[in-house]
Amino acid sequence: MKILDNMTVRVSWLLVLGTFTLLVLAVSLLGLFALSEGKAVVAQLAPAAGETGAALKASFADFASGMQLAIVAAWLATLASVGVVLWGVTVNVVRPLGELVGFFRRMQEGHLAQSIPRRGNNEIGRLYRSLDEMQHGLADTVGTVRNASESIYHGTQHIAHGNNDLSARTEQQASSLQETAASMEELSSTVNQTADNARQASQLASDASRAAQQGGEVVSEVVSTMHEISQGSHRVAEIIGTIDAIAFQTNILALNASVEAARAGEHGRGFAVVAQEVRNLATRSANASSEIRMLIQTSVTQVEAGTSRADRAGQAMREIVTAVQRVSDIMGEIASASSEQSSGIAQVNDAVAQMDQVTQQNAELVQQAANAANQLEAEASRLKAAVTRFQLGKQAVVTQDARPPHEGEDNSLARWMPTLMPAHSMEYQQAGEGNHSTAQRQDGG
Repeated sequence: MKILDNMTVRVSWLLVLGTFTLLVLAVSLLGLFALSEGKAVVAQLAPAAGETGAALKASFADFASGMQLAIVAAWLATLASVGVVLWGVTVNVVRPLGELVGFFRRMQEGHLAQSIPRRGNNEIGRLYRSLDEMQHGLADTVGTVRNASESIYHGTQHIAHGNNDLSARTEQQASSLQETAASMEELSSTVNQTADNARQASQLASDASRAAQQGGEVVSEVVSTMHEISQGSHRVAEIIGTIDAIAFQTNILALNASVEAARAGEHGRGFAVVAQEVRNLATRSANASSEIRMLIQTSVTQVEAGTSRADRAGQAMREIVTAVQRVSDIMGEIASASSEQSSGIAQVNDAVAQMDQVTQQNAELVQQAANAANQLEAEASRLKAAVTRFQLGKQAVVTQDARPPHEGEDNSLARWMPTLMPAHSMEYQQAGEGNHSTAQRQDGG
């Protein structure tokens, strides 16, 4: 079976035609041998038969000569037929099959633009047409695969570059988050210290408020005392007015007594001296009361001014108490807000720590994606190199343009890549292992 499987068409036809020729030759030899034996038999029987035997011998000799010529003609015809068949097989079968082998070999070498001729409607012609159609279909397929490989190659390049950029940005973001976490810790310490200071300030404001209230009470007492002094000064002024009126009346009475003493003459001279002394005392009392009135009026004026100042001081102290109380309330609110800020900053610090952890995980995922993209780029490059070896003609149908992806695709990649979860890392690893095993199979093939 191996000999038959490795036997060429030419040898097969030579074997068949040689066998047929040998069979014809054997039959011809058997016919010639039979004619020779017949001649011998007729030659032995002819003398005994007389004239009939001579006629039979002559007739058989003619038949034998004709049969020999027929056998030779048949042999020559057989040889001519074998030659014609061999020529026809060579021209119509062997040579076209050799051309087909050449076509297939060039197709195997990547030449898909070769011209395959038409050869009628027989089996070989249909085989040529099928090969031409197969070449067209293979060229279309390879053209589509080439364009797709170009697009995949450019896409993987952009994905790889985008992943590398995204990996760098993710690492930068992780570093920034670490710095932010350190800054948040410092800010948290500062806010805690501020909250402590605010609580101390609130306590001091409360103490100042109590001191201001006490000062307000003292000022109120001073104001009340000033009012009492003002009332006493007015009372003294009234008494001085009464003394002044008494001195004026005493002076009038002394003047009247002097007039009466003058009328009495010598008898009233002593009374006149007494009346003069009384008049002098009344004048001195009037002068003294006038001076006291002036002092009392000045004192009343000063007491009224002091009372007014004390009232204003009391009003100012009340305002100060209110302001200090407001400051105390504000410092309490600041202390409460600082405590809330400290709690909020602690929560923000925890959130930043979680973001830092997630960013670190995203950085690992992006690195895995970058490695997978690099492997995919290498596989796409090998696919591109494998498809580029095919030479396509104008009959190759381009189904899509090989173009690089838009610039926006890198930005979309940068948006969705950081949202990867750790479960995707296994997918990237499996994809990378699958690509590596595919490359190994291709290298082994």
